[in-house]
Amino acid sequence: MVAAGASLVGLGLVMGFSPSMYAVVLHLLTTENRPARLIRWLTLGIVLGATILLFAFRAVDPDVLARLLEDRTRELLVRRGVDLAAGLVFLLLAAWQWHRCRRPLKPRRPPSPGDARPSRMVLIGLVNTFIGFSGPATMYVAGRAIRGAGHHHLWVEVLLYLVFLLGVAGPYLLAAWAWGAFPRAARAVRAGSAWAARQDIRPLVAILLAAAGVVFLVLAAVG
Repeated sequence: MVAAGASLVGLGLVMGFSPSMYAVVLHLLTTENRPARLIRWLTLGIVLGATILLFAFRAVDPDVLARLLEDRTRELLVRRGVDLAAGLVFLLLAAWQWHRCRRPLKPRRPPSPGDARPSRMVLIGLVNTFIGFSGPATMYVAGRAIRGAGHHHLWVEVLLYLVFLLGVAGPYLLAAWAWGAFPRAARAVRAGSAWAARQDIRPLVAILLAAAGVVFLVLAAVG
């Protein structure tokens, strides 16, 4: 059971890791007067999303859906037309982004404290749990691990799930606590965030889009 708990903490860390969520947390820390409260609401949304996925995978086995879609997905991925279309789309986006670089960067209005709402934070955390592949896939693996280690004892499964949630929510709650516990580091992060917000990253985005377009065109050419 100890080994299962340790593995579930690791799965929880994987489940909770999201660059977009960490960006939201950083935004809250650097702009809001009471960021810890809002981060707790954001974490609640992530936990709710994980719980919904857990019950959903108890009712429907995703392996069945994966087998139904596997052949069609593989057939789609090997078509050169898909690579060619993706390459052209990325190049068009790169050209559009490069055209935007000619316009001066408009100064951003600094966000007012209090713009974020608890209900919005819960919704962001909830929706982010369902977006992408890694979150649902990790939740599926965690659900199987909890069921296998729990030996069909409900109290054991609940305990293991709480351990899993510790890994999911722990980093966000730790960041909220550290922000108030280390004010000097918080001021340095706030200054760095303000400097980054003033930079014009549009040329870099255009170059990355163009590089992605070239990669897809090469794949289309070489098959």
